[in-house]
Amino acid sequence: MPRDIFRIAYSAAMPDEGGDTAELMLYGEIIQDGPECYKWSKEDKSAAEFDRAIKALREKGATKLNVRINSPGGICTEAVAMRSILGSAGFDEINIRIEGMCASAATDIATLPGAHVQIAEGSEYMIHNPWAYACGTASEFEHAAQRLRSIEQTSRQFYMKRCGKDEEQVKKWMDAETWFTAERAVEAGFADEVLYASVGRESPAAACVTSREMAVMRSLYRDVPQQIAVRQETQQTVSNEAPVAGASAEIHQNEEEQTNMDIGSISMEELRAQNPALVDQIKQSAVTAERARMDDIDALTIPGYEQMAAEAKKNGTSALEFQKSLVAAMKQKGANFMQARVQETSAAQAVTGGAPDDIGNEDSEIAANAKAIAEYARQYAGANATMY
Repeated sequence: MPRDIFRIAYSAAMPDEGGDTAELMLYGEIIQDGPECYKWSKEDKSAAEFDRAIKALREKGATKLNVRINSPGGICTEAVAMRSILGSAGFDEINIRIEGMCASAATDIATLPGAHVQIAEGSEYMIHNPWAYACGTASEFEHAAQRLRSIEQTSRQFYMKRCGKDEEQVKKWMDAETWFTAERAVEAGFADEVLYASVGRESPAAACVTSREMAVMRSLYRDVPQQIAVRQETQQTVSNEAPVAGASAEIHQNEEEQTNMDIGSISMEELRAQNPALVDQIKQSAVTAERARMDDIDALTIPGYEQMAAEAKKNGTSALEFQKSLVAAMKQKGANFMQARVQETSAAQAVTGGAPDDIGNEDSEIAANAKAIAEYARQYAGANATMY
């Protein structure tokens, strides 16, 4: 599969001449600042790059900003910095529009005070507790845990201020890794309104994903929101002559035929035409999953098996399968070692025990004397046994 399929976009649109509204797209992962060569994708951005883009827009005369988010998240501290940069940039108005996904650390940005948050239909909003890798001594693990608790508390405060819910409720959502549909995100208070495909809608539209697209999502995500799945099953019963209001004609005109098609028959081009937001989610999920796979393989690798790890990464081997292969390789290595030792000592097995055949007269005399002394000791012990 071409690597370009995993590309995700990040760009800033300058305001038109004489205009005052600019647009900023955050369609990538939130990463730490570093050399371009260290990036998995050139579109991933840090808070420092985000700051430069904001300043460029302000220098062009923008007084209003539209921020479009389709991000799986990333580094929590970088997201907090982006949130602060937006809040202190001096824009008269900031509107945030979630298009596809706003998950993990990206949600910190969407809690910006005073911003109007819209979420496009079919989009997802996810909050959970932060996580990190750790290694070292017990003290270092304890320090890492304390740091995670601190970051967790920071995000929880952001969410509480944004949605107006108490800490207990927000904590439950975070502990459970909660995925919100667009409508649920508004109900929970994380967004102000749902953007529907058809302007002027008065009621929520049914999910605009086909059975094949839902199969793709379930194959990629650990926890697909049940609400989307239920609405998809309802949508399948709708006639082609009377499509659900607000759903695009292109998606629904062949819905019955699509329902019966195998997932393998859909091409990326067809999926992109039917549901570009889902394609973006698939790309982002693939990038995140691939990174996690490589990180897990690195964590499992022990000295002497680096080449095996490199081949596993190249071949797309899962961390679980790599672990199984690693254990098998270690067992085989141990068996080979024992077999080599047996072969090395096989010559000693031909050596028999017993006294040499050429024992001399001197040794015979020593043996006879030893026998006589033993007999004397036996007789002496028998004669004096009652003394003890």
